Amino acid sequence: MPDPQTIRTYDELARQQAAFQRNQHPDAIYRLIEAFFHHGRPTADIGSGSGRDVAWLEQHGYPTIGFEPSVGMINEARAAYAGINVQPAALPDLAGVKDASFDNVLCVAVLMHLPAADLIGAAVNLARILRPSGRLIVSYRTPPPEGERAADGRLYTAIPSARLTLLLESVGIRVLLVAEIPDQTRPGIRWVNVVGE
Repeated sequence: MPDPQTIRTYDELARQQAAFQRNQHPDAIYRLIEAFFHHGRPTADIGSGSGRDVAWLEQHGYPTIGFEPSVGMINEARAAYAGINVQPAALPDLAGVKDASFDNVLCVAVLMHLPAADLIGAAVNLARILRPSGRLIVSYRTPPPEGERAADGRLYTAIPSARLTLLLESVGIRVLLVAEIPDQTRPGIRWVNVVGE
């Protein structure tokens, strides 16, 4: 199950978190989407947060459903982006999300919020909802300086990229690209971007 304290923090700070997310410009992720995702095909945004990426995907020709565990964040997303489709669901189980239902799956800033023991289940279920030849883009960040539990209570599990690559390949997702980039505004924080098929 998702980390309860992390979900509680997102619920309690939904307005601030949504505003923060909307002010970020994940150009590296959008370039990966345009390079690797199947244009015009059903797309899932797992952990859709503020709704920013669902709205971008829709505007760029990727029909998208967002899945988000925080009720507060779902409410913020629906208020900010009229007409987007965001539904409650959470890794690792993605309960209620049908097998082989998406050609593209985006999962940004989610995996690091899962307990390490849930990463296997998360990989299994990301693979489960992908169609044959479907593409997956995962992006996650390194823990904050204070360690795995941030001051606001959110969990940040350290995930070596080699471990995630092995997990994805063990569930039938061939890793096409792994790239590590610095955070745009926060020194010392890095993001790992992984593309699989």
